[in-house]
Amino acid sequence: MYNFSYNRDNGGFDWGALISGILMVIVGLLLLRHPDKGLQAFVLIFGILSIVQGVVWLAGYFRFRLLFQHSWAALVAGILDILVGIMFLGSYEFGGLTLAFLFATWFMVDSIVGIVFAWHLKFISNTYFIFNLIMNILSLIIAFMLVLNPVLAILSLIWLVAFWLIVTGVNLVVVAWMHR
Repeated sequence: MYNFSYNRDNGGFDWGALISGILMVIVGLLLLRHPDKGLQAFVLIFGILSIVQGVVWLAGYFRFRLLFQHSWAALVAGILDILVGIMFLGSYEFGGLTLAFLFATWFMVDSIVGIVFAWHLKFISNTYFIFNLIMNILSLIIAFMLVLNPVLAILSLIWLVAFWLIVTGVNLVVVAWMHR
């Protein structure tokens, strides 16, 4: 995993994994300690990414407008992406609420799809079908709670990213030592 600097011939220490791991743990801990700054960073990153994506869509439109009949869709997508990016950068509150609702909506859609697809399990195993259905219904309830409480949704997103960074970082530190 993430093993770019390991050289089997010299059995060297994996400094890249160690440094990456330590940085990931530090950033994860900072996110847990300062979730408000983490939210601002997320909004900033998504704002910039939205503007970059908008520019890419516009470039695609101007490159292919004579080749494709529906190239206008790239123009519309590009303009919308740039506007959303500007709104994110102009208002951290707007960006934070948007991210919170997107996160909650993602959970809701995923839960609904899980409920719909659970029915095929009834023919395989009634026990697993019931278990899967209950888990997806619980997920849907949590998703509704996240929609109704956007602060909880954004904190959940920040905590998930923070814990992922910490776990992955610790793993990379261990990997660095294992390559000695």
